Amino acid sequence: MISACIALNIQAQEPPVKVSYQSLDEIHQLVTQHIKQKIDQQISEPTIQLRKLSPTLKLPQCLQPLVLHDRSSEETVGRMTYSVSCQQPNWRVFVPAEVDGKQAVIMTTQGILKQAVIKSMDLKRVLLPYKQVPRGSIINLDTAIGMRTKKSISANSILKIKDLQPPYWVFKKQQVTLITTIGSIQVKTKGIALQSAVEQQQVPVKNMTSEKVVRGIVIAPNTVFVP
Repeated sequence: MISACIALNIQAQEPPVKVSYQSLDEIHQLVTQHIKQKIDQQISEPTIQLRKLSPTLKLPQCLQPLVLHDRSSEETVGRMTYSVSCQQPNWRVFVPAEVDGKQAVIMTTQGILKQAVIKSMDLKRVLLPYKQVPRGSIINLDTAIGMRTKKSISANSILKIKDLQPPYWVFKKQQVTLITTIGSIQVKTKGIALQSAVEQQQVPVKNMTSEKVVRGIVIAPNTVFVP
């Protein structure tokens, strides 16, 4: 009897390659941290809501640091969308977010007349829900103090940028320093401004020595340069 031997060549199978996926939580944390840094000290009692990526989304593990792009860098409240991208491998996702909270505004403590120079006692800082804050509202006291009003403003009004004008550097009937140059020599005299004026504005001034009226340019508070 002839016996046949059948040799089976069994090849060892390689283990399947394990695919690594990008952590979606890492993306969400990156966006949240960016928002917190952006609104720090600008929004009180903030709430941040992300529209999280679908858990079924499978992104290849990024081999480089994630890159966040903020298309609304000037916005601190409301709806915003952030993109998070990877260069290796190349992919990009978008994460919508909504920020709510209270925002500081500057309000008047009393009525202010037209053309009046605003003083610290005229203003107060108040926190309001951001949806109640009109666009263009002033949020910093230092921005308003020293400015002039374009119109009369009633008490307890939210102060807006459009309501204000630059401060006067020279006041009508107030003494100013007149500066002129003769060759390389600078000459200073005293004068009386005949009208109020702001920086770089031309203003008539009565020279207290010669009694003549000259025109000069306001270059500093209470200082006028005569060409």
